[in-house]
Amino acid sequence: MYSARVLSNPRAAEVELPMTASFTTTPLTATPHAAAQAEAHVDYRPSNNAIRQSIAHAKAPVFAPVVSAYSSKAANMSNQMAHILQAMPSGVVIIDGDGVVTLANPVATELLGRPLQGARWFDIIHRAFAPQDDDGHEVSLKNGRRVKLAITPLAPEPGQLIVLTDLTETRLLQKNISHLQRLSSLGKMVATLAHQVRTPLSAALLYASNLASPKLTDTARTKFQSKLVDRLNELERQVNDMLLMAKGRQDSMAESVTLDDIITQVMANCEPIADKKHCQLQAEDTSHSTMLANANALSSAVNNLVMNSIEAGATKIKVSASETADGLLLDVIDNGKGLDPAMQKQVLEPFYTTKSQGTGLGLAVVQSVVRNHGGQIQLSCKPGMGCHIRLIFPHAKQAHQQEVAHG
Repeated sequence: MYSARVLSNPRAAEVELPMTASFTTTPLTATPHAAAQAEAHVDYRPSNNAIRQSIAHAKAPVFAPVVSAYSSKAANMSNQMAHILQAMPSGVVIIDGDGVVTLANPVATELLGRPLQGARWFDIIHRAFAPQDDDGHEVSLKNGRRVKLAITPLAPEPGQLIVLTDLTETRLLQKNISHLQRLSSLGKMVATLAHQVRTPLSAALLYASNLASPKLTDTARTKFQSKLVDRLNELERQVNDMLLMAKGRQDSMAESVTLDDIITQVMANCEPIADKKHCQLQAEDTSHSTMLANANALSSAVNNLVMNSIEAGATKIKVSASETADGLLLDVIDNGKGLDPAMQKQVLEPFYTTKSQGTGLGLAVVQSVVRNHGGQIQLSCKPGMGCHIRLIFPHAKQAHQQEVAHG
């Protein structure tokens, strides 16, 4: 038995696998076909050891650069992620499936304190968090900071990614801005308070001037005195309501009133001014239902509507009340100069005015009062033809249900 080493097919250019061939020979004299028999018994299959040695020899130079490149890229990405975590303005905490912190960046450590890495998240919550009643979607910390939490699962791996955004400075700035805006609005409202108190003040002055007439009878004098006192009381209530509105609240609307009560009070306020401007006031009430209302604030709102109509040059103003199944309606209709459609969208905004001496508070106050009563305001004006303003209020039962629903 002999063994011979045979090279593989030369067409395999890159790797030459050593082949082993074995054959059995007999003396040439034993058989005339010895050469043919020997060739027939040659085995050209490579041995396993030879294959493994050749592949190992080939892999080293072929794959080494690729493996090195991927390793370098992975290292660079890891460094980049580390730098990103260090530079992030938000706190980042990663916890594993057991609730143990495996990674925390410096911002998270500053917000929650040490130690973080290796600590249980449950223990960190008890140590660092101090929830307050007004937190909402944010959480207060024991160090006085307010943070917003965003929690994302690390699927398919167990664990969670927790991002803490510090909103302390943002909320402080918002609070300061809100305070400045309130001061600004309060300053404007105080500076323009005359717009709200002009009606009862003018009526009181007219009643007071009538008292000086020598031809006035005792009965008429008593009547004018009573009206004067009423208007002065109304003036005081107006100022109080304005202060309440400036503070962003109003008194409880537990008083049961009818729209007829409101219209009567408005007529008493506006009739002297309307007569002086040669404007005819007409009142009509077909509603007898009651509603829960702050009567002073509501009459002040309707007062503003009537005075706006008078100042718009109206010669006829109709104030009417009615009711439907949906609620109580109070309409103020005039034949004044009206408004352009574009202006109708803006006149309800605070401090927007179409008059050179206007304050822009009248209709804004009306809208605020109506909304505080659970109602809504509808405005329909045509240039040169006047305006129709409708106030819609819920019935007393509906208003009570709304109050219960809103707490």
